[in-house]
Amino acid sequence: MSASRIKTVEPTVLGLVAIGVAAALWAVSAAVASDLFARGVPPLELAAARAGIAVLGFGLIALVRREARSGAGVPALHLIAFGLSIALVNAAYYLAIDHLAVAVAIVLQYTAPAFVVTHTAIRARRLPTAQVAGALVLALVGVVVASELPAGDVGDLDGLGILFGLASGILFATYTLLSEKVGAAYGPVGGMLRAFAIATAFWIIYQSFNGWPGELFEGANLVPVLYVGVAGTLVPFLLYVWAIGHVVPERAAIAATLEPALAGLVAFVWLDQALSTMQIAGGVLVLAAIVMLQAKRKSRIVAPEP
Repeated sequence: MSASRIKTVEPTVLGLVAIGVAAALWAVSAAVASDLFARGVPPLELAAARAGIAVLGFGLIALVRREARSGAGVPALHLIAFGLSIALVNAAYYLAIDHLAVAVAIVLQYTAPAFVVTHTAIRARRLPTAQVAGALVLALVGVVVASELPAGDVGDLDGLGILFGLASGILFATYTLLSEKVGAAYGPVGGMLRAFAIATAFWIIYQSFNGWPGELFEGANLVPVLYVGVAGTLVPFLLYVWAIGHVVPERAAIAATLEPALAGLVAFVWLDQALSTMQIAGGVLVLAAIVMLQAKRKSRIVAPEP
């Protein structure tokens, strides 16, 4: 009678760590972008610049590093939708901020995990697991609390602003769902290169109707714009798409709610602003959601000894 050995399969943490780093970079980039807006840089011009910088960066990386591919590409419409969703997600968010209180815009954008989980459930014809559902609720409540929406002044709930905010959430969910297939087909760098090439083409067409973006090239703005393009776009998007190859999209979208939770910490370190009790509580709830995702039950696989 042969002996048996028990192997314990641990859920990978690398994907969640990568998403955490991406969320931190996005949070810092949001603070830099806010400063640029205060200097007079139009939000849509910054969205165009970050796409152009990112596509150059991904192109350089692709030249020096070859990635393994699955051999099968993705339909052109899938790739175009992926690129346009990346091009428009920040534009919709910036426009939402222009019409709404920032806290409301943040909460609307981070409805994205709910859209991802709902889409996944409908497509698979099954309800989400208790673990995913619980983490989703914790994360969404954490975003609402971290943004201080319950204690803040929501201002006028402009209908157009709400539409822009929901659009940013839907676009965030869209590129999260589409990125899994693109990343598998072309690799994280190849997938992002194609997506940002499409995004850049879109913004070039847009900018052709709006003249030369002179504010981007003013001396004091050059370094912050480059930072937003490299550390706020190229690196975090690469990490996020790579992570989705290790963490399914619904878990990735939930983990990405770290960004608004980290925004308060960034303001504390960067702008010397005090951390409120609600920001700390919201961050704890989001971290609890990520811990819940990580705390997957270990499965036992019994393999006979040779």
